[in-house]
Amino acid sequence: MKTHCDAGCQKAFEVESFKTVNLKDGIDKLCFECPHCQREYVAFYRDAEIRKLQARIRRVQRRFADPNDNHKDAAKKEAELKATIKEKMDELRARIEERERMPPSLEF
Repeated sequence: MKTHCDAGCQKAFEVESFKTVNLKDGIDKLCFECPHCQREYVAFYRDAEIRKLQARIRRVQRRFADPNDNHKDAAKKEAELKATIKEKMDELRARIEERERMPPSLEF
């Protein structure tokens, strides 16, 4: 995936892989770094609930390979799961970023 370092050195680069960092409370941070200035970019955070939803969407997506399955129903379910996952990821990101802004003595 081609991108550029918009918060750092401004150079273009190819994202070759994502790094998974295990945070506390069973939360994973998936991120990548600019190879020029090492600026970290967070793709998303996920917890147990989001991992479970991601597994469900993979099962739904496998239905598209079956020509006898109801693809319209599968597409509807996929869209619902995508929306739920996005909502949960946005909530988790906001919670984590809020925690990072707090002084250590006020962390929840």
